[in-house]
Amino acid sequence: MLCYTDCMDKTLIIRQLTTSNFDFPALAQSVESKYVDKTDLLYELARHKDDAQYFISRPRRFGKSLMLSTLKAMFEGRKDLFKGLKIYDLPWECWDEKRRYPVYSFTMAQVNAPTLAKLEAALAKLVQGLCAEIGLKYDGKVDATVNFDVFLAAAAEKSPTGKIVVLIDEYDEPLAKFLDKPEALDDVRSLLHDFYEKLKNNAGRIRLLMLTGVTKLTKLSVFSGLTHLTDLSMSPRFATLLGYTPQELEGALRENVVELGKRLGMDFESAKAAILRWYDGYRFSPQSEARVVNPVSIGKLLGKDGGVFKSYWETTGGSTLIFNRIRASGRLPRDLEDVRVKQIQLDVCDAAVLPLDSLLYQSGYLTIKEVIPSADPEDRRIGARETYRLGPPNEEIRESLRDGFIAKVLGVEQDGFDTLLDHAKRQIADGDIRDVVETMLFSLYAAIPPDWRIKGEEEAKRYFLLFFSMLGADPAPEFPSARGYADAVVQRRDAVYVFEFKYRRSAKAAIRQIRDRGYADKWKGGPRPVTLVGVNFNPAKRNIDIPLIEPL
Repeated sequence: MLCYTDCMDKTLIIRQLTTSNFDFPALAQSVESKYVDKTDLLYELARHKDDAQYFISRPRRFGKSLMLSTLKAMFEGRKDLFKGLKIYDLPWECWDEKRRYPVYSFTMAQVNAPTLAKLEAALAKLVQGLCAEIGLKYDGKVDATVNFDVFLAAAAEKSPTGKIVVLIDEYDEPLAKFLDKPEALDDVRSLLHDFYEKLKNNAGRIRLLMLTGVTKLTKLSVFSGLTHLTDLSMSPRFATLLGYTPQELEGALRENVVELGKRLGMDFESAKAAILRWYDGYRFSPQSEARVVNPVSIGKLLGKDGGVFKSYWETTGGSTLIFNRIRASGRLPRDLEDVRVKQIQLDVCDAAVLPLDSLLYQSGYLTIKEVIPSADPEDRRIGARETYRLGPPNEEIRESLRDGFIAKVLGVEQDGFDTLLDHAKRQIADGDIRDVVETMLFSLYAAIPPDWRIKGEEEAKRYFLLFFSMLGADPAPEFPSARGYADAVVQRRDAVYVFEFKYRRSAKAAIRQIRDRGYADKWKGGPRPVTLVGVNFNPAKRNIDIPLIEPL
Protein backbone atom coordinates (compact mmCIF):
# COMPACT_ATOMS: atom_id res chain seq x y z
CA MET A 1 0.00 0.00 0.00
CA LEU A 2 2.91 2.29 0.59
CA CYS A 3 5.47 3.00 -2.05
CA TYR A 4 8.66 3.14 -0.05
CA THR A 5 12.08 3.97 -1.38
CA ASP A 6 15.67 3.22 -0.45
CA CYS A 7 15.85 6.34 1.70
CA MET A 8 12.90 5.27 3.84
CA ASP A 9 12.91 1.61 4.62
CA LYS A 10 9.87 -0.59 5.16
CA THR A 11 10.42 -1.34 8.85
CA LEU A 12 10.58 2.37 9.61
CA ILE A 13 7.27 2.97 7.86
CA ILE A 14 5.54 0.12 9.68
CA ARG A 15 6.83 1.47 12.97
CA GLN A 16 5.58 4.94 12.11
CA LEU A 17 2.20 3.50 11.20
CA THR A 18 1.66 2.44 14.80
CA THR A 19 2.86 5.63 16.50
CA SER A 20 0.57 8.43 17.51
CA ASN A 21 2.55 11.15 15.73
CA PHE A 22 2.40 9.43 12.33
CA ASP A 23 0.85 11.72 9.72
CA PHE A 24 -0.36 10.11 6.50
CA PRO A 25 -0.90 13.39 4.59
CA ALA A 26 2.57 14.60 5.51
CA LEU A 27 4.03 11.32 4.34
CA ALA A 28 2.04 11.44 1.11
CA GLN A 29 3.43 14.93 0.39
CA SER A 30 7.03 14.05 1.23
CA VAL A 31 9.66 13.70 -1.45
CA GLU A 32 10.76 10.29 -0.19
CA SER A 33 7.52 8.35 -0.37
CA LYS A 34 3.86 8.28 -1.33
CA TYR A 35 0.88 6.53 0.22
CA VAL A 36 -1.39 4.60 -2.14
CA ASP A 37 -4.71 4.43 -0.31
CA LYS A 38 -6.38 1.01 -0.21
CA THR A 39 -8.11 1.44 3.15
CA ASP A 40 -11.53 1.14 1.51
CA LEU A 41 -10.71 -2.44 0.52
CA LEU A 42 -9.47 -3.23 4.02
CA TYR A 43 -12.64 -1.70 5.46
CA GLU A 44 -14.73 -3.93 3.21
CA LEU A 45 -12.88 -6.98 4.53
CA ALA A 46 -12.85 -5.98 8.17
CA ARG A 47 -16.47 -4.85 8.58
CA HIS A 48 -17.81 -8.40 8.19
CA LYS A 49 -18.23 -9.77 11.71
CA ASP A 50 -19.47 -13.30 11.19
CA ASP A 51 -16.91 -14.70 8.75
CA ALA A 52 -13.90 -12.39 8.93
CA GLN A 53 -11.38 -15.25 8.88
CA TYR A 54 -9.08 -14.78 5.90
CA PHE A 55 -6.03 -16.06 4.13
CA ILE A 56 -4.19 -14.41 1.25
CA SER A 57 -1.12 -15.61 -0.59
CA ARG A 58 1.10 -13.25 -2.54
CA PRO A 59 4.74 -13.34 -3.65
CA ARG A 60 7.34 -12.14 -1.17
CA ARG A 61 7.82 -8.40 -0.74
CA PHE A 62 4.33 -7.58 -2.00
CA GLY A 63 3.19 -5.50 0.98
CA LYS A 64 1.60 -8.23 3.10
CA SER A 65 3.29 -7.10 6.32
CA LEU A 66 2.28 -3.49 5.80
CA MET A 67 -1.32 -4.57 5.18
CA LEU A 68 -1.36 -6.35 8.54
CA SER A 69 0.11 -3.29 10.23
CA THR A 70 -2.68 -1.19 8.77
CA LEU A 71 -5.33 -3.65 9.98
CA LYS A 72 -3.79 -3.52 13.46
CA ALA A 73 -4.09 0.25 13.58
CA MET A 74 -7.70 0.04 12.32
CA PHE A 75 -8.82 -2.40 15.03
CA GLU A 76 -7.02 -0.44 17.71
CA GLY A 77 -9.13 2.55 16.67
CA ARG A 78 -6.16 4.79 15.78
CA LYS A 79 -8.33 7.16 13.77
CA ASP A 80 -5.78 9.95 13.98
CA LEU A 81 -3.45 7.88 11.78
CA PHE A 82 -5.98 7.70 8.95
CA LYS A 83 -6.82 11.37 8.44
CA GLY A 84 -7.13 12.08 4.73
CA LEU A 85 -7.68 8.43 3.80
CA LYS A 86 -10.87 6.75 2.55
CA ILE A 87 -11.63 4.91 5.78
CA TYR A 88 -11.50 8.07 7.90
CA ASP A 89 -15.10 9.07 7.16
CA LEU A 90 -16.54 5.56 6.98
CA PRO A 91 -18.64 4.16 9.86
CA TRP A 92 -15.86 1.95 11.20
CA GLU A 93 -16.93 0.39 14.52
CA CYS A 94 -13.52 0.78 16.14
CA TRP A 95 -13.63 4.58 15.96
CA ASP A 96 -15.80 4.08 19.06
CA GLU A 97 -13.44 3.60 22.01
CA LYS A 98 -15.81 1.09 23.63
CA ARG A 99 -15.84 -1.19 20.59
CA ARG A 100 -12.14 -1.73 20.05
CA TYR A 101 -10.37 -5.08 19.99
CA PRO A 102 -7.02 -6.25 21.38
CA VAL A 103 -4.79 -7.13 18.42
CA TYR A 104 -2.20 -9.90 18.56
CA SER A 105 0.09 -9.69 15.56
CA PHE A 106 3.17 -11.77 14.87
CA THR A 107 5.21 -13.25 12.05
CA MET A 108 6.05 -16.93 11.80
CA ALA A 109 9.46 -15.91 10.48
CA GLN A 110 10.28 -15.82 14.20
CA VAL A 111 9.85 -19.61 14.19
CA ASN A 112 12.16 -20.23 11.23
CA ALA A 113 14.70 -22.80 12.47
CA PRO A 114 16.98 -25.45 10.90
CA THR A 115 15.94 -28.42 13.08
CA LEU A 116 12.70 -29.69 14.56
CA ALA A 117 13.99 -29.22 18.12
CA LYS A 118 14.95 -25.61 17.47
CA LEU A 119 11.64 -24.99 15.72
CA GLU A 120 9.75 -26.31 18.76
CA ALA A 121 11.81 -24.04 21.01
CA ALA A 122 11.19 -21.01 18.76
CA LEU A 123 7.44 -21.71 18.69
CA ALA A 124 7.41 -21.98 22.48
CA LYS A 125 9.24 -18.65 22.73
CA LEU A 126 6.68 -17.00 20.45
CA VAL A 127 3.73 -18.30 22.51
CA GLN A 128 5.48 -17.31 25.75
CA GLY A 129 5.64 -13.76 24.42
CA LEU A 130 1.93 -13.78 23.60
CA CYS A 131 1.08 -15.09 27.07
CA ALA A 132 3.22 -12.39 28.65
CA GLU A 133 1.23 -9.69 26.79
CA ILE A 134 -1.88 -10.59 28.77
CA GLY A 135 -0.19 -11.60 32.02
CA LEU A 136 -0.82 -15.31 31.51
CA LYS A 137 1.67 -17.83 32.87
CA TYR A 138 3.10 -20.19 30.28
CA ASP A 139 2.75 -23.84 31.31
CA GLY A 140 6.09 -25.52 30.66
CA LYS A 141 4.63 -28.97 31.32
CA VAL A 142 2.70 -28.93 28.04
CA ASP A 143 3.77 -28.00 24.54
CA ALA A 144 3.44 -24.65 22.79
CA THR A 145 0.28 -25.61 20.87
CA VAL A 146 -1.65 -26.32 24.08
CA ASN A 147 -0.44 -23.05 25.57
CA PHE A 148 -1.54 -21.24 22.40
CA ASP A 149 -5.03 -22.69 22.80
CA VAL A 150 -5.16 -21.47 26.42
CA PHE A 151 -3.83 -18.07 25.37
CA LEU A 152 -6.56 -17.53 22.73
CA ALA A 153 -9.33 -18.33 25.20
CA ALA A 154 -7.81 -16.15 27.96
CA ALA A 155 -7.15 -13.21 25.64
CA ALA A 156 -10.76 -13.22 24.45
CA GLU A 157 -12.01 -13.41 28.02
CA LYS A 158 -9.93 -10.35 28.96
CA SER A 159 -11.12 -8.39 25.91
CA PRO A 160 -13.77 -5.72 26.69
CA THR A 161 -15.61 -6.83 23.54
CA GLY A 162 -15.20 -10.55 24.25
CA LYS A 163 -13.23 -11.07 21.04
CA ILE A 164 -9.72 -10.50 19.76
CA VAL A 165 -7.98 -9.90 16.43
CA VAL A 166 -5.18 -12.24 15.31
CA LEU A 167 -2.83 -11.29 12.46
CA ILE A 168 -0.23 -13.83 11.34
CA ASP A 169 2.36 -13.00 8.71
CA GLU A 170 4.40 -15.55 6.74
CA TYR A 171 2.50 -18.55 8.07
CA ASP A 172 4.47 -20.89 5.77
CA GLU A 173 7.95 -19.59 6.63
CA PRO A 174 8.79 -22.30 9.26
CA LEU A 175 8.56 -24.94 6.52
CA ALA A 176 11.18 -23.28 4.32
CA LYS A 177 14.19 -25.07 5.74
CA PHE A 178 12.48 -28.48 5.64
CA LEU A 179 11.13 -28.64 2.09
CA ASP A 180 14.23 -30.53 0.97
CA LYS A 181 14.38 -32.66 4.14
CA PRO A 182 11.63 -35.30 3.74
CA GLU A 183 12.79 -37.14 6.85
CA ALA A 184 11.83 -34.17 9.06
CA LEU A 185 9.02 -32.64 6.99
CA ASP A 186 6.21 -34.80 8.37
CA ASP A 187 7.04 -33.91 11.98
CA VAL A 188 7.28 -30.20 11.17
CA ARG A 189 3.96 -30.02 9.35
CA SER A 190 2.28 -32.04 12.10
CA LEU A 191 3.53 -29.54 14.69
CA LEU A 192 2.33 -26.57 12.63
CA HIS A 193 -1.02 -28.23 11.93
CA ASP A 194 -1.64 -28.61 15.67
CA PHE A 195 -0.67 -24.98 16.22
CA TYR A 196 -2.90 -23.52 13.49
CA GLU A 197 -5.79 -25.82 14.37
CA LYS A 198 -6.17 -23.90 17.63
CA LEU A 199 -7.25 -20.89 15.57
CA LYS A 200 -10.09 -22.91 14.08
CA ASN A 201 -11.08 -24.25 17.52
CA ASN A 202 -11.29 -20.68 18.83
CA ALA A 203 -12.89 -19.09 15.74
CA GLY A 204 -15.86 -17.89 17.80
CA ARG A 205 -13.50 -15.81 19.96
CA ILE A 206 -11.75 -14.13 17.03
CA ARG A 207 -13.31 -11.02 15.52
CA LEU A 208 -10.85 -11.06 12.60
CA LEU A 209 -8.14 -13.51 11.62
CA MET A 210 -5.80 -12.76 8.75
CA LEU A 211 -3.02 -15.10 7.64
CA THR A 212 -0.59 -14.26 4.88
CA GLY A 213 2.00 -16.34 3.11
CA VAL A 214 3.59 -17.11 -0.22
CA THR A 215 2.32 -20.65 -0.73
CA LYS A 216 -1.02 -22.24 -0.12
CA LEU A 217 0.13 -25.62 1.12
CA THR A 218 -3.23 -27.31 0.82
CA LYS A 219 -2.00 -30.88 0.70
CA LEU A 220 -0.09 -30.40 3.90
CA SER A 221 -1.73 -31.12 7.19
CA VAL A 222 -0.61 -27.55 7.99
CA PHE A 223 -3.41 -25.97 6.02
CA SER A 224 -5.96 -28.68 6.70
CA GLY A 225 -6.26 -27.19 10.18
CA LEU A 226 -7.40 -23.91 8.62
CA THR A 227 -10.29 -25.00 6.41
CA HIS A 228 -12.58 -22.34 7.91
CA LEU A 229 -10.64 -19.50 6.28
CA THR A 230 -11.94 -17.53 3.31
CA ASP A 231 -9.18 -17.65 0.72
CA LEU A 232 -8.73 -14.25 -0.93
CA SER A 233 -5.78 -15.29 -3.08
CA MET A 234 -7.79 -15.45 -6.33
CA SER A 235 -10.67 -13.16 -5.33
CA PRO A 236 -11.54 -10.77 -8.18
CA ARG A 237 -12.69 -8.13 -5.68
CA PHE A 238 -9.33 -8.08 -3.91
CA ALA A 239 -7.06 -8.73 -6.87
CA THR A 240 -5.52 -5.27 -6.48
CA LEU A 241 -5.34 -5.20 -2.67
CA LEU A 242 -1.56 -5.63 -2.79
CA GLY A 243 0.55 -4.02 -5.50
CA TYR A 244 -0.16 -0.91 -7.59
CA THR A 245 -2.49 -0.62 -10.55
CA PRO A 246 -1.66 1.40 -13.70
CA GLN A 247 -4.32 3.88 -12.56
CA GLU A 248 -2.47 4.37 -9.26
CA LEU A 249 0.70 5.14 -11.22
CA GLU A 250 -1.28 7.91 -12.90
CA GLY A 251 -2.67 9.13 -9.57
CA ALA A 252 -0.68 9.04 -6.33
CA LEU A 253 2.60 8.18 -8.07
CA ARG A 254 2.31 10.43 -11.11
CA GLU A 255 4.78 13.03 -9.84
CA ASN A 256 7.37 10.31 -9.26
CA VAL A 257 6.87 8.84 -12.73
CA VAL A 258 7.22 12.28 -14.28
CA GLU A 259 10.47 12.81 -12.38
CA LEU A 260 11.77 9.42 -13.53
CA GLY A 261 10.91 10.35 -17.11
CA LYS A 262 12.90 13.59 -16.82
CA ARG A 263 15.93 11.66 -15.59
CA LEU A 264 15.68 9.27 -18.53
CA GLY A 265 14.67 11.78 -21.22
CA MET A 266 11.15 10.35 -21.53
CA ASP A 267 7.68 11.86 -21.33
CA PHE A 268 5.15 10.57 -18.79
CA GLU A 269 3.45 8.07 -21.10
CA SER A 270 6.76 6.59 -22.26
CA ALA A 271 8.03 6.27 -18.68
CA LYS A 272 4.77 4.66 -17.57
CA ALA A 273 4.86 2.21 -20.49
CA ALA A 274 8.41 1.21 -19.58
CA ILE A 275 7.41 0.71 -15.92
CA LEU A 276 4.49 -1.50 -16.93
CA ARG A 277 6.63 -3.55 -19.30
CA TRP A 278 9.25 -4.14 -16.62
CA TYR A 279 7.24 -4.45 -13.40
CA ASP A 280 3.51 -4.86 -14.14
CA GLY A 281 1.57 -7.92 -15.25
CA TYR A 282 0.72 -9.75 -11.99
CA ARG A 283 -2.79 -11.11 -12.44
CA PHE A 284 -4.07 -12.77 -9.29
CA SER A 285 -7.63 -13.63 -10.30
CA PRO A 286 -8.88 -15.53 -13.35
CA GLN A 287 -12.21 -13.69 -12.99
CA SER A 288 -10.58 -10.25 -13.21
CA GLU A 289 -8.37 -8.71 -15.88
CA ALA A 290 -6.82 -6.44 -13.24
CA ARG A 291 -3.05 -6.49 -13.07
CA VAL A 292 -0.69 -4.89 -10.58
CA VAL A 293 2.86 -3.60 -10.46
CA ASN A 294 5.42 -5.15 -8.12
CA PRO A 295 5.48 -2.69 -5.17
CA VAL A 296 9.06 -3.20 -3.97
CA SER A 297 10.44 -2.85 -7.51
CA ILE A 298 8.54 0.33 -8.28
CA GLY A 299 9.59 1.73 -4.92
CA LYS A 300 13.24 1.14 -5.67
CA LEU A 301 12.96 2.34 -9.27
CA LEU A 302 11.36 5.63 -8.23
CA GLY A 303 13.68 6.11 -5.24
CA LYS A 304 16.59 8.52 -5.22
CA ASP A 305 19.06 5.69 -5.84
CA GLY A 306 16.95 4.05 -8.57
CA GLY A 307 16.23 5.36 -12.04
CA VAL A 308 17.52 2.22 -13.81
CA PHE A 309 15.29 -0.47 -15.26
CA LYS A 310 16.66 -3.71 -13.83
CA SER A 311 15.70 -6.59 -11.56
CA TYR A 312 15.19 -5.18 -8.05
CA TRP A 313 12.83 -7.82 -6.65
CA GLU A 314 15.23 -10.74 -6.99
CA THR A 315 17.98 -8.88 -5.12
CA THR A 316 15.71 -8.57 -2.06
CA GLY A 317 16.02 -12.31 -1.47
CA GLY A 318 15.80 -14.70 -4.39
CA SER A 319 14.53 -18.22 -3.96
CA THR A 320 17.22 -20.92 -4.15
CA LEU A 321 14.40 -23.46 -3.83
CA ILE A 322 12.87 -22.28 -7.12
CA PHE A 323 16.05 -22.81 -9.08
CA ASN A 324 16.76 -26.12 -7.38
CA ARG A 325 13.35 -27.25 -8.65
CA ILE A 326 14.04 -25.90 -12.15
CA ARG A 327 17.34 -27.76 -12.18
CA ALA A 328 15.69 -30.96 -11.01
CA SER A 329 12.92 -30.70 -13.60
CA GLY A 330 15.14 -29.96 -16.58
CA ARG A 331 12.83 -27.11 -17.56
CA LEU A 332 14.27 -24.03 -19.21
CA PRO A 333 13.12 -20.42 -18.68
CA ARG A 334 11.89 -20.30 -22.27
CA ASP A 335 9.59 -23.26 -21.55
CA LEU A 336 7.93 -21.20 -18.84
CA GLU A 337 6.51 -18.67 -21.33
CA ASP A 338 3.54 -20.93 -22.11
CA VAL A 339 2.57 -23.16 -19.17
CA ARG A 340 -0.94 -24.69 -19.24
CA VAL A 341 -2.56 -25.66 -15.92
CA LYS A 342 -5.96 -26.20 -14.31
CA GLN A 343 -6.96 -24.21 -11.21
CA ILE A 344 -6.63 -27.24 -8.96
CA GLN A 345 -2.97 -27.46 -9.92
CA LEU A 346 -2.42 -23.93 -8.62
CA ASP A 347 -4.38 -24.50 -5.43
CA VAL A 348 -2.50 -27.66 -4.52
CA CYS A 349 1.09 -27.33 -3.44
CA ASP A 350 2.33 -30.49 -1.76
CA ALA A 351 5.62 -29.98 0.05
CA ALA A 352 6.53 -33.60 -0.56
CA VAL A 353 6.23 -33.11 -4.34
CA LEU A 354 6.37 -29.35 -4.90
CA PRO A 355 4.95 -29.18 -8.46
CA LEU A 356 7.12 -26.68 -10.29
CA ASP A 357 4.26 -24.86 -12.04
CA SER A 358 2.28 -24.13 -8.85
CA LEU A 359 5.45 -23.24 -6.95
CA LEU A 360 6.51 -20.77 -9.66
CA TYR A 361 3.00 -19.27 -9.76
CA GLN A 362 2.65 -18.82 -6.02
CA SER A 363 6.18 -17.46 -5.72
CA GLY A 364 5.54 -14.77 -8.36
CA TYR A 365 7.70 -16.10 -11.21
CA LEU A 366 4.64 -16.99 -13.28
CA THR A 367 1.24 -15.32 -13.48
CA ILE A 368 -2.05 -15.82 -15.30
CA LYS A 369 -1.66 -14.58 -18.88
CA GLU A 370 -4.87 -16.00 -20.34
CA VAL A 371 -7.94 -17.95 -19.24
CA ILE A 372 -8.92 -20.58 -21.81
CA PRO A 373 -12.54 -21.79 -21.46
CA SER A 374 -13.44 -25.46 -21.69
CA ALA A 375 -14.52 -26.77 -25.10
CA ASP A 376 -17.72 -28.06 -23.49
CA PRO A 377 -20.53 -25.43 -23.83
CA GLU A 378 -22.02 -26.35 -20.44
CA ASP A 379 -18.62 -26.03 -18.74
CA ARG A 380 -18.14 -22.63 -20.40
CA ARG A 381 -21.51 -21.46 -19.13
CA ILE A 382 -20.62 -22.16 -15.50
CA GLY A 383 -16.92 -21.35 -15.80
CA ALA A 384 -15.80 -24.92 -15.06
CA ARG A 385 -12.70 -26.77 -16.19
CA GLU A 386 -10.94 -23.65 -17.42
CA THR A 387 -7.30 -23.84 -18.42
CA TYR A 388 -4.90 -21.10 -17.39
CA ARG A 389 -1.99 -20.11 -19.56
CA LEU A 390 0.84 -18.96 -17.32
CA GLY A 391 3.97 -16.99 -18.14
CA PRO A 392 6.43 -14.55 -16.54
CA PRO A 393 4.56 -11.33 -15.66
CA ASN A 394 7.16 -8.88 -16.91
CA GLU A 395 10.73 -8.20 -18.05
CA GLU A 396 12.04 -8.09 -14.48
CA ILE A 397 10.98 -11.69 -13.87
CA ARG A 398 12.31 -12.83 -17.24
CA GLU A 399 15.66 -11.32 -16.32
CA SER A 400 15.49 -12.93 -12.86
CA LEU A 401 14.78 -16.34 -14.39
CA ARG A 402 17.59 -15.92 -16.90
CA ASP A 403 20.15 -14.78 -14.34
CA GLY A 404 19.04 -17.38 -11.81
CA PHE A 405 19.22 -20.09 -14.46
CA ILE A 406 22.75 -19.07 -15.43
CA ALA A 407 24.06 -18.72 -11.88
CA LYS A 408 22.14 -21.37 -9.94
CA VAL A 409 21.28 -24.01 -12.54
CA LEU A 410 24.22 -23.93 -14.94
CA GLY A 411 26.61 -22.85 -12.20
CA VAL A 412 28.15 -20.08 -14.33
CA GLU A 413 29.52 -17.17 -12.30
CA GLN A 414 27.31 -14.15 -12.89
CA ASP A 415 30.22 -11.75 -13.33
CA GLY A 416 31.76 -14.06 -15.90
CA PHE A 417 28.49 -14.42 -17.74
CA ASP A 418 27.90 -10.67 -17.76
CA THR A 419 31.34 -10.20 -19.34
CA LEU A 420 30.49 -12.90 -21.88
CA LEU A 421 27.13 -11.26 -22.55
CA ASP A 422 28.63 -7.80 -23.10
CA HIS A 423 31.21 -9.24 -25.49
CA ALA A 424 28.54 -11.18 -27.39
CA LYS A 425 26.36 -8.12 -27.81
CA ARG A 426 29.30 -6.14 -29.22
CA GLN A 427 30.17 -8.96 -31.61
CA ILE A 428 26.59 -9.23 -32.84
CA ALA A 429 26.34 -5.46 -33.23
CA ASP A 430 29.57 -5.50 -35.29
CA GLY A 431 28.22 -8.26 -37.49
CA ASP A 432 30.74 -10.82 -36.22
CA ILE A 433 28.64 -13.90 -35.55
CA ARG A 434 31.46 -16.43 -35.75
CA ASP A 435 32.92 -15.95 -32.28
CA VAL A 436 29.44 -15.94 -30.77
CA VAL A 437 28.43 -19.32 -32.18
CA GLU A 438 31.84 -21.02 -32.16
CA THR A 439 33.12 -19.98 -28.73
CA MET A 440 30.37 -18.53 -26.53
CA LEU A 441 27.64 -20.96 -27.54
CA PHE A 442 30.08 -23.85 -27.04
CA SER A 443 30.87 -22.60 -23.50
CA LEU A 444 27.19 -22.45 -22.54
CA TYR A 445 26.47 -25.97 -23.82
CA ALA A 446 29.45 -27.18 -21.79
CA ALA A 447 27.79 -25.80 -18.63
CA ILE A 448 24.63 -27.92 -18.96
CA PRO A 449 24.37 -30.17 -15.87
CA PRO A 450 25.64 -33.70 -16.61
CA ASP A 451 22.39 -35.31 -15.42
CA TRP A 452 20.34 -33.41 -18.01
CA ARG A 453 19.86 -35.60 -21.08
CA ILE A 454 19.54 -34.01 -24.48
CA LYS A 455 17.70 -36.72 -26.35
CA GLY A 456 16.92 -35.21 -29.73
CA GLU A 457 17.00 -32.27 -32.09
CA GLU A 458 14.05 -30.41 -30.58
CA GLU A 459 15.54 -30.54 -27.09
CA ALA A 460 19.01 -29.51 -28.26
CA LYS A 461 17.45 -26.68 -30.28
CA ARG A 462 15.61 -25.41 -27.21
CA TYR A 463 18.95 -24.84 -25.52
CA PHE A 464 20.30 -23.16 -28.65
CA LEU A 465 17.39 -20.70 -28.77
CA LEU A 466 17.62 -20.03 -25.02
CA PHE A 467 21.37 -19.45 -25.07
CA PHE A 468 21.23 -17.27 -28.16
CA SER A 469 18.48 -15.18 -26.54
CA MET A 470 20.62 -14.85 -23.42
CA LEU A 471 23.47 -13.58 -25.58
CA GLY A 472 21.27 -10.73 -26.73
CA ALA A 473 20.60 -11.97 -30.28
CA ASP A 474 16.78 -12.19 -29.90
CA PRO A 475 16.23 -15.02 -32.41
CA ALA A 476 12.81 -15.46 -34.02
CA PRO A 477 12.12 -19.24 -33.90
CA GLU A 478 10.40 -21.25 -36.65
CA PHE A 479 10.62 -18.39 -39.15
CA PRO A 480 8.33 -19.10 -42.14
CA SER A 481 9.38 -19.28 -45.77
CA ALA A 482 7.65 -20.56 -48.92
CA ARG A 483 8.95 -24.11 -48.40
CA GLY A 484 9.12 -24.52 -44.65
CA TYR A 485 10.41 -22.96 -41.46
CA ALA A 486 13.94 -21.90 -40.59
CA ASP A 487 14.88 -22.92 -37.05
CA ALA A 488 15.73 -19.30 -36.22
CA VAL A 489 16.29 -15.95 -37.88
CA VAL A 490 18.09 -12.94 -36.39
CA GLN A 491 17.38 -9.69 -38.20
CA ARG A 492 19.43 -6.60 -37.58
CA ARG A 493 19.26 -3.24 -39.27
CA ASP A 494 22.39 -4.05 -41.27
CA ALA A 495 22.38 -7.86 -41.48
CA VAL A 496 20.26 -11.03 -41.53
CA TYR A 497 21.30 -14.38 -40.03
CA VAL A 498 19.45 -17.60 -40.89
CA PHE A 499 20.04 -20.61 -38.59
CA GLU A 500 19.37 -24.30 -39.04
CA PHE A 501 20.01 -26.81 -36.24
CA LYS A 502 20.77 -30.52 -36.52
CA TYR A 503 21.24 -33.39 -34.09
CA ARG A 504 23.83 -36.15 -34.69
CA ARG A 505 24.28 -35.10 -38.32
CA SER A 506 26.46 -32.21 -39.52
CA ALA A 507 26.60 -28.44 -39.86
CA LYS A 508 27.00 -29.00 -43.60
CA ALA A 509 23.63 -30.77 -43.73
CA ALA A 510 22.07 -27.82 -41.92
CA ILE A 511 23.45 -25.33 -44.47
CA ARG A 512 22.29 -27.56 -47.34
CA GLN A 513 18.73 -27.55 -45.96
CA ILE A 514 18.70 -23.73 -45.72
CA ARG A 515 19.73 -23.47 -49.37
CA ASP A 516 17.57 -26.32 -50.73
CA ARG A 517 14.40 -25.02 -49.06
CA GLY A 518 15.07 -21.37 -49.73
CA TYR A 519 14.84 -20.25 -46.10
CA ALA A 520 16.87 -17.12 -46.92
CA ASP A 521 15.55 -16.39 -50.41
CA LYS A 522 13.23 -13.57 -49.30
CA TRP A 523 16.28 -11.44 -48.48
CA LYS A 524 18.27 -12.32 -51.64
CA GLY A 525 19.34 -9.21 -53.51
CA GLY A 526 18.26 -6.97 -50.67
CA PRO A 527 20.27 -4.17 -49.04
CA ARG A 528 21.37 -6.32 -46.07
CA PRO A 529 23.98 -9.06 -46.31
CA VAL A 530 22.58 -12.52 -45.44
CA THR A 531 24.61 -15.07 -43.50
CA LEU A 532 23.70 -18.76 -43.17
CA VAL A 533 24.63 -20.59 -39.97
CA GLY A 534 24.52 -24.37 -39.63
CA VAL A 535 24.82 -25.88 -36.15
CA ASN A 536 25.00 -29.57 -35.24
CA PHE A 537 24.71 -31.01 -31.74
CA ASN A 538 26.95 -34.01 -31.16
CA PRO A 539 25.49 -36.21 -28.39
CA ALA A 540 28.74 -38.16 -28.04
CA LYS A 541 30.52 -35.08 -26.69
CA ARG A 542 27.36 -33.37 -25.34
CA ASN A 543 28.14 -30.19 -27.23
CA ILE A 544 27.98 -28.60 -30.65
CA ASP A 545 30.45 -29.30 -33.43
CA ILE A 546 32.21 -26.37 -35.06
CA PRO A 547 29.38 -24.41 -36.77
CA LEU A 548 29.46 -23.73 -40.50
CA ILE A 549 29.02 -20.06 -41.47
CA GLU A 550 28.53 -19.02 -45.11
CA PRO A 551 27.23 -15.99 -47.00
CA LEU A 552 24.05 -16.51 -49.01
